Amino acid sequence: MNRRQFLQASVLAPVAIVLVTKLVATIRPYPLSGILLQLRALPPQRLSSSGEWNVSQILQHCAQSVRYSIDGYPKARSLWFQNSIGKLAINAFAATGKLHHPLNEPIPGAPTLAPELPNDVALRELIYTVQQFMDWQGELQPHFTYGSLSKAQYYSVHYLHLQSHLDQISVS
Repeated sequence: MNRRQFLQASVLAPVAIVLVTKLVATIRPYPLSGILLQLRALPPQRLSSSGEWNVSQILQHCAQSVRYSIDGYPKARSLWFQNSIGKLAINAFAATGKLHHPLNEPIPGAPTLAPELPNDVALRELIYTVQQFMDWQGELQPHFTYGSLSKAQYYSVHYLHLQSHLDQISVS
């Protein structure tokens, strides 16, 4: 490989990787209706958490996240971060079907989660909020890390976020 071929490959390979990742992220389905069915089937009094947060806090956190896509997030990362690292991250997560983030990290600027809130109340709020998002026809607010997203992109963000947190909840 000569120098010119090497330089071309060095430029084209990352571009190709980003484009393929974006394509896979776009075509992978993320059915929030399936998450709603899963949530509605949960027996609130028999739930336990394997994480640092209790079940109610996990459900409250998930509801906050979905609600903020409609109402606006309290704090955001810089536009530079959102439009560079944030966009690359969400496309990678959506392409792989896995969202990796600290599961005990609150949304920046969000109200403190109430550990004493009963599970059934937190679960009803999450179900209501997910349904409200699915029915929402208005403008969506930029995500605090990923920036402006289409509704389809938000479907993938919410689906992956909910799945990662629901993996911490078990029925006893």
